[in-house]
Amino acid sequence: MAANAQKLYQRYEELRLERSGFIDVWKEISRLFCPGRYRDDTSTDYHLTPYSLDSRLVNSTGVLALRSLAAGMHGGMTSPVRPWFRLIAQNTNELPEGVNRWLDMATQTLQSVLHQSNFYNAVHGLYADVGAFGTALMVETADASGIQFYLANPGEFVLDINSSGEVDTFYRRLYMTARQIVDKFPAANIPDAVKNCAKDMRNAAARFDVIHAVYPRSDFKSTNRASATKATEKPYASVYFLPGSSTSSYGGLSGLGGNPSILEESGYNDFPGFAPRWEISGSDRYGLSPAMQVLPDVKMLQSITQTVRKSQHVLVDPPLVIDQSLRATGVRLVPGGLSYFDSTRTGTTPVAPIYQPNPQMVEAGLAIMREVEETVNSGMYVDLFRVFLDDQRLNLTATEVNARNSEKLVMLGPVVERLHKELLSPLVRRTLALCVEWGAIPPLEGIDIALDIKFESVLAQAQAYALTASIEQSVAFAANAVQLDPGAFDNIDLDAAIQNYASRAGAPTSILREPQAITQIREQRAQQQAQQEEIAMGQQALQEAALAGQAAESFSKARTDNPSVLQNLLGGISGGL
Repeated sequence: MAANAQKLYQRYEELRLERSGFIDVWKEISRLFCPGRYRDDTSTDYHLTPYSLDSRLVNSTGVLALRSLAAGMHGGMTSPVRPWFRLIAQNTNELPEGVNRWLDMATQTLQSVLHQSNFYNAVHGLYADVGAFGTALMVETADASGIQFYLANPGEFVLDINSSGEVDTFYRRLYMTARQIVDKFPAANIPDAVKNCAKDMRNAAARFDVIHAVYPRSDFKSTNRASATKATEKPYASVYFLPGSSTSSYGGLSGLGGNPSILEESGYNDFPGFAPRWEISGSDRYGLSPAMQVLPDVKMLQSITQTVRKSQHVLVDPPLVIDQSLRATGVRLVPGGLSYFDSTRTGTTPVAPIYQPNPQMVEAGLAIMREVEETVNSGMYVDLFRVFLDDQRLNLTATEVNARNSEKLVMLGPVVERLHKELLSPLVRRTLALCVEWGAIPPLEGIDIALDIKFESVLAQAQAYALTASIEQSVAFAANAVQLDPGAFDNIDLDAAIQNYASRAGAPTSILREPQAITQIREQRAQQQAQQEEIAMGQQALQEAALAGQAAESFSKARTDNPSVLQNLLGGISGGL
């Protein structure tokens, strides 16, 4: 079914209305934590305004705290300098030969593809958006040149969720020039007003609202996925359209007017958007963030800082009272300045401060500032992420990191799990599908296995540390119990313990042998042991036979060489009878 531009625009306006309750908070967070990041989807001049800090911002604690959070999440979950995920099979029992090698190859290829794209730049900004606004949107596309990621500005997109609470729809506003529209979309679909602007050099930079909508097609059936070869038949629709009420900030143009019009309709096999939320309440589409929780403290810091800085300024440069006699000559207060005063006059001070703040009160104000700043840093997990950054420089293991920060990691655990579910897991799966589609990774021919993703980042491994520690403790306890009862170790399945430990520790699958190989090695070892036992038994029999032959030879020699010995022996025997 072809897309209806009027219905899409109506749905876009409905979603904007549902998002309206977050706008005021987002604007305030942008001003105090990330100036310039929020973009109003009705603005027509933000591209003309250079990025700068808000002039009302007098304390940068919020800005620096968000920067530390973004860097910590980036290094702790998707570090570009160490592997942070691995493809594995859900069922590791009796895997066909070569599957583990394919999984390792696919993992390495995916890591290389992400490094060659702009993923790590985009995801760093995404962590900042999630930490500040509670919600972010990153879109993944692919073509012959590779994979690209686009991070949408908060305020420029709206989201919708399905019955499971998963984001499966987004609309984002693109404020494009007439020239960009003509370059990107088929000429047959572009209104004449836009074409005329593109042809006129004076208006080629005129900008128009373009809405990109991605949503699941209601008429798509899962049984049609394999046969959906046309872009307009794929599970997820991708539609670019002009709202019709679009306005331009150049040349006094009044806009397009009229009804919305479709610029391009295509589709995706998988949802191309990733919209993680830091924390959600009920069935909300948009999330809550740590910046929202410490927003009152950051606002308080602005007021306290302004008061304390003013007091410090007055303390070092106080207002002065000057003797009337110096009115004509003036007073030079610059370093080394000379002022002349009649020294015969007594009882007056030529120049004196009219007011000086109490230094103790200034120090008290600074103490309050430090206390509030610590609250903000704690709420933004700055102390935890600073430890992570230090640990990476010291090359500490996840075990040591967990031992130092176990309580804080427990608090961060739900966020890590949510980001795995809403961001990283679908991102890796979609990137794998794109690599297979574009020929970067060969498919597993004739083999049907269920894939899973094992996350191996510092944060993920630190979360799994408790499980590996329990395995270590159980095996060590059983080993000690053997001293009391030799059969105690029979309770431990070492194969299962090693496999689980390697999986939790993030060891590559290639270091673990497949079950068939293990069985073959053990059968060969049993055969070798049986052969060695047979050889040993044969050698023992030969040794016994050699000893018996030596005894017989000695006996025969004794009979011929010294008959009296044999006679005495026989006599002794007969006498005994």
